[in-house]
Parts: sequence; C-alpha cells; structure tokens
Amino acid sequence: MVLDRPVGRPAFRKPERRTLAPPRGTGPPPPPPIPPTPGVYLRGPPPLPPPGAILPRPIVVCLDLARMKQMDSSRSSSLMKFLEDTGVSPSEEETRRRERIILELHKIVMDWAKMVAFNQGGKPWITSGTVLTFGSYDLGAYGPESDIDAVCVGPCIASLQHHFFVVLRQMLEARPEVSDLHSIESARVPLMRFKFNGVSVDFPYAQLPVINAAEAIHANDPRLLEKVDAASWRCLSGVRVNRQIMQLVPNMKKFQLLLRCLKLWARKRGIHCHLVGFFAGIHLAVLGAYVCRRHPNATANTLLCRFFEIFSHWPWPLPVSLHDQTPLWSPDGCSLMPIVMPCYPPEFCASNVTKSTFNKIKEELWRGLSLTKDTSSVDVDWNWIFAPFPYAAKYKHFLRIVLSAPTTEELRDWVGWVKSRFRSLILKLESLNIGCDPNPLEQVDHSIGEPNAVFLWGLIMYSNTQICTTSLKKDFMRSVTNNIYGKEKCAHSDIELSVVGMPQVPKSMSDQSAYLQKLPNLPPRMLGYPPMRQGCNAVG
Repeated sequence: MVLDRPVGRPAFRKPERRTLAPPRGTGPPPPPPIPPTPGVYLRGPPPLPPPGAILPRPIVVCLDLARMKQMDSSRSSSLMKFLEDTGVSPSEEETRRRERIILELHKIVMDWAKMVAFNQGGKPWITSGTVLTFGSYDLGAYGPESDIDAVCVGPCIASLQHHFFVVLRQMLEARPEVSDLHSIESARVPLMRFKFNGVSVDFPYAQLPVINAAEAIHANDPRLLEKVDAASWRCLSGVRVNRQIMQLVPNMKKFQLLLRCLKLWARKRGIHCHLVGFFAGIHLAVLGAYVCRRHPNATANTLLCRFFEIFSHWPWPLPVSLHDQTPLWSPDGCSLMPIVMPCYPPEFCASNVTKSTFNKIKEELWRGLSLTKDTSSVDVDWNWIFAPFPYAAKYKHFLRIVLSAPTTEELRDWVGWVKSRFRSLILKLESLNIGCDPNPLEQVDHSIGEPNAVFLWGLIMYSNTQICTTSLKKDFMRSVTNNIYGKEKCAHSDIELSVVGMPQVPKSMSDQSAYLQKLPNLPPRMLGYPPMRQGCNAVG
C-alpha cells in the first residue's frame, strides 16, 4: 500500500495520525515532511523534524477582526463625544462672530490704505488693502479660545515701521472693539497683537509692490511673490501653506477633527508654545496632514493612534514633508525636529526646539502611544491622554521668571518682547547642564504692586551645578537688550529670576498631580516621566 502524498500546505491542515512506515515490500518509503511556510509562526519556523516523524500541529494566528472593528468604532465615537464635552469646537455664534471680525478688519485696512494714498497725494480710488486669514481658523480647526491669524496686505506706498505700526495702530486703538493692543516690531515676523470683540488676533503685515494690493493678491500670481521683501514673504507663508494643505488632505473633516485633537493634547501636556521651543500650530497641521494622507480612510481613533505611532518612532532629524522635496539647508532651531512647509520652494517651519524641549516632545509622543495602543478594553478613557501635565509631580524646583512694567499696556509689549527671547535663556540653562521644561502658561503674582506676568519652568539638574540667578539674568539681558527696541522697553520694565521650590508653586499647578492617580500601570518612560540619569537631581 502506498500512502497518499499530502496536498497543499500542511501547516494549515490538521495532520492525521498514520503508520510511520509501510510494511516491508509493500511500497516505497513515505516522502520526507514538507517544511512549514516561513512567516506562519510567530517566532519563525521550528527546526525540521527527523525523517518519518509526525508533522507538528500548526500554530495558527487568528485576529478577531470583528472585535478590532468594533473597538475602533467605539473609541472613535467616545473620542468625538469627549471633544464635544470638552468644548473644543466653536458654536455657530462663535463662528459668526469671527466672520464679522474679519469683515471689520477688512474695512479698516481698506480705509487705511486709501488714507495713506490720500496723504501722499496718490490715487485713493485705485489704492487698496485686504486681510487674508491662515492658521487653524482658515483650516477650520479652531476652538472657542483660539486666536485669529490674519495678514494685513498693503500697497507699496504703506511702510511697515510708520504706516503699519503707527498709523494703522492708531486707527485700531480708536476702535471701541479693540483692546490689549501691543506691537512686536523686532520679531522674525513683525506683528500687532490685540483683541477684537474679545477674540485675540495676530496681525502681521505684508507689503506688496503694487498699488491695488487686494486685487493683486487674489490674482494668485506667483511672480508677484518673487518681488516682495523677506518679512512680507514670511508673513504670506502661512497663507500659502494653508492652501497647499487643503489641496493635499484627502478628507478635510477628518483632518480638522485630528488637528483639534492634536491642539488639545499639546495644550494640556504643555508642549504648545512655539516661543519656548514646542509646537506651533503650523507644526501640528503638517504632522496631522501627513497622517491623514497616509491613512485616508481611517477613523478618528485610528488617525490619532497612527499619529503617536508614526512620530514616536520617527527617525529624527529626518524631515517630515508632504512633498518629495526638502530644503537644502536647515536654519538654527530646525535641526532637531525639522518639519517642511508644503509650499514651493520648500521651506522649513520656523522652530525654537532645543534639546530639553525635544526630549519632552518625544516623551509625550511615547506616552500617547502607550495609552492608545492598549487593546485590553474596547473603549478608552480619553481623560488619561488629555490630562494636564503634572509639573508639581515631575519637578522639585522651578525657575521663576517675573516680568513687570508700570502699566498694563507696557507689560503687554514687554512680555511679548521677552518671550521672543526665551530660547536664549533655555540654551543658557542647557549649557550649564541643566534640563528645562518651560511651562508656557502665564501666572500673576497679586502680591506685587505693578502689573506682572510670572512663568515657572521645571528644572532638572544633571550634575551638582548650582544656578547663579544673578549671572543667568545678566547673560539673558544681553539677548533682551541687543537692539534699540529692547533697550527702550527695558528702561521702564524689569525681569526677576529666582529658583523656587514647591511651596512657591501656585495651587493650580499642584492640583494637576492628581491626574497621576488615574493613569494605568505603565513603565515610567511610557508615561512621559523618564527616570533620571545617574547623579541627576532637581535641586537648584
């Protein structure tokens, strides 16, 4: 008798017990066993059995796709319910209010452009200006507390220093709807910042080499942008980036939902302020668009999970780009975490990331991954992922920065100017082998008579270095007063630096440590609290 040869792939069929060898003289010996197909076993194929042995029972990996689909759907629904309860989406009234603000700003800029032309003996009837929005407002991912990013586009006869920062500022100050107005003239992107009917507005200026600026900018002529100055080019970059993102993203509604999640996550975890080395809105928009392009049919839960999965494993400093092209050079601050704006020619997003802030961003990405990849339960408690960062539980000592000025108006200008110089202070701390977590939130010390703003930065000492706040302030003031504008502001305002412990930390920061009690049992690295290196302490 001759045994039948096994047909097909034996790793996927249950072997039958049969005689190891036929009786002598009844036929040829059985064929040797067929080795299992590579990739069937979790740890690779086992060693081949000896000739004549019974084939091993196959190991079959079965995924419960129905359960995975149910879990994804349930988590997506609970995520959208969480966002709704959190109030990150604006109401219809909020949307209409912002639309009215943009219309009013457009009228003000148009009147301003014509007035400049009239005062210079020009032709007001053909002179125009306009307002272009960008950022999260233009992308449709803004919240009730989000500001409006809007570019004032003016004609060639309206200068930045006089007509924008003097004439237009006076027109805005005369409006009853405008409050808290201050100018940031020496920033990389000079702008005015104010509130219009209670909504914060960032208002940079782009000067076009034409008289009819409104008509020219809406014509989308690429040759026009080649003739603008560097400051105007940077101001218009946000507008160009938004247009590219809206063209590249396959589903705008899913992108808007993901971007709202990312903005809430970054704000809660203390990594949302560009001036202190964390994310700006443009960074999160590009990263979110990258995930949406790679997973066009994914649900809300899957998109957020993929965001943490992709960028926690990203091989930095490889640039993140929505196009195949990347810039040939990287400006200071972009070398650690380069993100490319999706415009032509390709440019890096401006960044103030340092070693300290880069490490915190990476830890927060790993924390988000660990909390979203758990499949032990169908649903997930989103309060874990969006919990406020527990500064009081993480750090024992803080660098306390107090900015004060004689009046509230002067304080706004002073705070805006000093914050634009914060990166130099972080780099100075790092040069002293001191880790720094710059909390972006502003506090107020009511025991100080003058108007003030207080910042508290977590400190990690990687050696026995002691901080001399007198020397630290002296070095920082060189950066603050490195031009005429800074020297003028410093003449009437002040900075105080000191190292404080937990008793001096506001109760609002101490209460955030309660969120640690709600976190699951995960390794410290996954929670975003890395164990200190040998010899590290947090003593100032």
